[in-house]
Amino acid sequence: FFLIIFKHIMAAITPFFVVLLLLVVQAPCLHAWKSVSVEDFGAIGDNKTVNTKAFRDALAAVTGGGEVVVPAGKVYQTGPVNLTSNVVLRVDGVMRAVENRSAFPKIAVLPSVGHDYDTNGPARRHPFVFAVGGDNITVMGKGTIDGAGYYWWSSESRKQDPGVGRPHLMELQSINNVEVTGVTLLNSPFWTFHPVYCQNVHIHHMEIQIPWGGFNGDGIDVDSCQNVLIEHNYINCGDDHVTILSGVGVAGQKFGMPSRNITVQDNKLGTGMGISIGSSVSGGIEDVLYTRNVMNETAGQWGMGVHVKTRTTYGGYIRNVRYINNTFLTAGSPGGALHIESGYQSGHGSCNYSECTEIRDIVFKDMQFLHTGGTGGLTCFPARPCQNITLDNIQVNVSGGWYCQNVASGTITDVTPTFNNTGNCNFTMN
Repeated sequence: FFLIIFKHIMAAITPFFVVLLLLVVQAPCLHAWKSVSVEDFGAIGDNKTVNTKAFRDALAAVTGGGEVVVPAGKVYQTGPVNLTSNVVLRVDGVMRAVENRSAFPKIAVLPSVGHDYDTNGPARRHPFVFAVGGDNITVMGKGTIDGAGYYWWSSESRKQDPGVGRPHLMELQSINNVEVTGVTLLNSPFWTFHPVYCQNVHIHHMEIQIPWGGFNGDGIDVDSCQNVLIEHNYINCGDDHVTILSGVGVAGQKFGMPSRNITVQDNKLGTGMGISIGSSVSGGIEDVLYTRNVMNETAGQWGMGVHVKTRTTYGGYIRNVRYINNTFLTAGSPGGALHIESGYQSGHGSCNYSECTEIRDIVFKDMQFLHTGGTGGLTCFPARPCQNITLDNIQVNVSGGWYCQNVASGTITDVTPTFNNTGNCNFTMN
């Protein structure tokens, strides 16, 4: 009798406990999504009021999930800000960095680098838009994030901060699921957008603008990231349009996080130094595709179309990289159209086999260079020659020849001007 009663009681209360358990398990997902404006927290868009507190308070209000809006039609000055998981920063107006060095605190250098990228010193300045660790961060809108880079670019400004790197406009570090779309990133003090240690990154339909005088003003530097798609952007900058990195020297090798599975497609490129790999590749780079990009830099400025580069003793590897069906209306004047450059900015000195970067399985196919300062060439390490390099239907509209050093194997098909085996290069001519 008592067993029968117990069974009826358990049958009655079990659904209650199941519902309670589901509520407990799902509690983190029940956070109410908020959309707030920085003006809700006192921001004034008059291009002179410093709104750092209002921006930070707005971001704190959406901790756990929500949207912070920078309203259209106004300019809001602010110091640097930090984003957290499940947050959308929607910039429809102008979010402009304050011109105040002390507003950008010194922070630690990256463990995969071991020093600052800018100065090789022991510290760097806090990025304008920053995030460290988390998931699902989006930066979007129809407005502009202005880094006020001219405050930082001059040699006089850099001398005020010896050994401390200038801030990136935006750095997202160790984030899973990143989207950046719609916004214009303007006048970065140093590199514009630096995703590092991230996975599942989509950068699309946005714009980067830095004048040629923006010292080391790269567009997008993908650093030790996996699963990245960069498409339908316009990039006009002061250095590499897009480059793929993975740490520096011993620090990068020990950290051991390669950049992998990256596609850069359908972008329009203005002035700048081309679509690149390296030079910091110590953690390894593989499975990269550059395709259907169109470059038209301003003639007479230093630039390159394609630049695969590494430094002496950096180690690591560059492999399975494909440049296919890219068009260069004006590129490489006077820098040259297409380069593999071992020993970049390191004297082209010697390295032993283990110190030299492995470069193999690189394809250049179906590319035109209509106006350029020269062809370019392939320079690989004597102690570790490049292997399996393919040039197929490469047309460079310039007189003169190519240079080549230390390519162990590869194929040449329909290349203009004619490519000849010289300098210890061993191509099969089809």
